[in-house]
Amino acid sequence: MDNKYSLLIADDDEITREGIRKYLLRQFPCIESVWTARDGLEAYELFEQKHPEIVFTDIAMPRCDGLELIQTLHQNGYSPKVVIISAHENFSYAQNAVRLGVGDYLIKPILPAQIKQITQKLLDEIIQHDTFLNNINEMMNKYQKNLPILRERFFHSILHEELSGERILEKARLVDLDLTGKSYTVAVLKVRAHAQEYQSEAEQFANFFPAVIDTVFPPEIRVYHRMLGSSDEVLILVSDDPDTNRLFRAANASLNKFLASAKKYTGLLVSGALGRQYNSTEGIRSSYREAVNTLLSDVGQPADSIRNYEDISPNLDQEFRMDSELERNLLQSVKYQSYSHCLELIDRMAEQAASFNNVKFEYIKTYFLKLTVLILRELQVTYAEKADLPVHFDGLFATEDLESCLSWFKLFICNVVSRYQKLNQEKGHSLVNRAKHIISDHIADSSFNIDDVASVLYISSNYLRQIFRQQSGESFVEYLTRIRMEKALKLLQDPAAKLKIQEIAEQTGFNNQRYFSVCFKKYYGKTPTEVRGN
Repeated sequence: MDNKYSLLIADDDEITREGIRKYLLRQFPCIESVWTARDGLEAYELFEQKHPEIVFTDIAMPRCDGLELIQTLHQNGYSPKVVIISAHENFSYAQNAVRLGVGDYLIKPILPAQIKQITQKLLDEIIQHDTFLNNINEMMNKYQKNLPILRERFFHSILHEELSGERILEKARLVDLDLTGKSYTVAVLKVRAHAQEYQSEAEQFANFFPAVIDTVFPPEIRVYHRMLGSSDEVLILVSDDPDTNRLFRAANASLNKFLASAKKYTGLLVSGALGRQYNSTEGIRSSYREAVNTLLSDVGQPADSIRNYEDISPNLDQEFRMDSELERNLLQSVKYQSYSHCLELIDRMAEQAASFNNVKFEYIKTYFLKLTVLILRELQVTYAEKADLPVHFDGLFATEDLESCLSWFKLFICNVVSRYQKLNQEKGHSLVNRAKHIISDHIADSSFNIDDVASVLYISSNYLRQIFRQQSGESFVEYLTRIRMEKALKLLQDPAAKLKIQEIAEQTGFNNQRYFSVCFKKYYGKTPTEVRGN
């Protein structure tokens, strides 16, 4: 065994510590040094200087005992193997030692065989741990050394194999890449060079690309790139924004900026192609194939420009993409906002729809059909059988232009908003009635408030506060104060009750009689005593 180890013995008994020291040095050639200390303070100072692997420490020592020494070591981030030594068995010491992670406990007088057995066990544990760490380090070194190759294989697999989204993310984590996002697209860049200069320009491009790529893309887009072949660079662009239109615009702007930089600073002519954008990792493979097909069909295209997949297929059944944030806004607005507010959102949708060129009207109509179904489904989820809303889809299918399609959709939204307003009002009336029953049951609870009622009804406090005023014409606090005062007045005027004012205060949610009297007079203009006197 080549490794050398050291120990520290802390004991106020010189005979004990010297005896253990000499015995350990004789029995274990791998123990290079054994330091000794007379108390815990001296032992800690020695430990900070020498950092031994094993500590033998007496329990009872002046200035700083053994348990205090162990605790101080742990608090400062040290975790040596520790053996407790004691002149007598003490269960409470043993308990504290176990709590501090001490694995061994020796009772004086100590037999040499016991010292040898414990020391050998601790050394075996240390050697086993060191071996484990060495193996881990060796594996990590091999992994880091092979990481470029592993990433090459990873890129090949996700671009050429049909993998599930979960499998893609799993494989990415194995090569220390994070592909989690909400929208994806792939670009392919290629150096344009003469045959005699091909090798040198390809190498120049390979060096220039990683040096500047991070500076041309915005921070919200993560770029993973890999050279496939000698001159083709593949980029996977990942964004946390689900809006594919924004990713499309940002990708084009950044790629064109890169191509301009390559031409300006290196003289290289680089062409590129961008596939379509998708909202899942499964779309990476499709986007790559679209980019490759676009790059292969760039006859007559300037060498220093980016082409999009849509450019090569003007009659392509292009997906109609609406701003996802605008869409989500409309889905929420039909529930709680006015029809005029929803109309503003639809008009903004109309502007976006009109800006789409080379898109068949059938695809725009299909989008609004999907949006209609989505709104109806949300209405049914919220109100179940009460949500029955007749919709004449034939009217939508018969539309032949954007204007007639939007007219149909606006009428549909008008009906949806009206239905939500009616159902919300009914729901609010029911919730407020239930809230009033809950308040009545807790009128004596001084700490009772709107949060307690909301939690019972499984709604937010803000929502309850809003519908309570709408339905009852007074705020929650005003209502609670009124029924407390009305109950207090009734009890004060009831001769059969025979309750003290303090008792009436407690039954109406007031812990303090004086405060109750102040509130009562403020509400009725008379004190409780004056009311009772009448």
